Amino acid sequence: MLSAPVSEVFPLIWSDDVETILDFCIGAIGMTEAWRAPGDKGLEHAEVLWPGGRVSINIRTETTRDTGPSGISLRVDDREQVAAVHQRAVDAGATIMMGLTESPIAYSFTALDPDGNQWWVNAETGFLDELRDSK
Repeated sequence: MLSAPVSEVFPLIWSDDVETILDFCIGAIGMTEAWRAPGDKGLEHAEVLWPGGRVSINIRTETTRDTGPSGISLRVDDREQVAAVHQRAVDAGATIMMGLTESPIAYSFTALDPDGNQWWVNAETGFLDELRDSK
């Protein structure tokens, strides 16, 4: 039983190799491991933290076999943080799908993890906040 109401959204990633994706999240992106849960197939579940959010990494099962890669957006405060995470990802040997890019929406880059999930690290320009506030 929960002691208080919970309202939270966080992505789930399904993988045949939870350990490899966990290592990518920690080593290439700089996320923090919250917990891990081994099972019959080795590491079956793990959770990583990002300021203001979390991602759950789970072993692929028959019911999740066809989920395909995901896209995860990790927002940071400023361009310097985007550049620092980008450099960390490059140094860790991550595949960079989109290098550092300036757009009306954000200063950002996208890295691929070994399963093909896209990790978009971005510092928004304020344009999306204006759209959000207009509704």
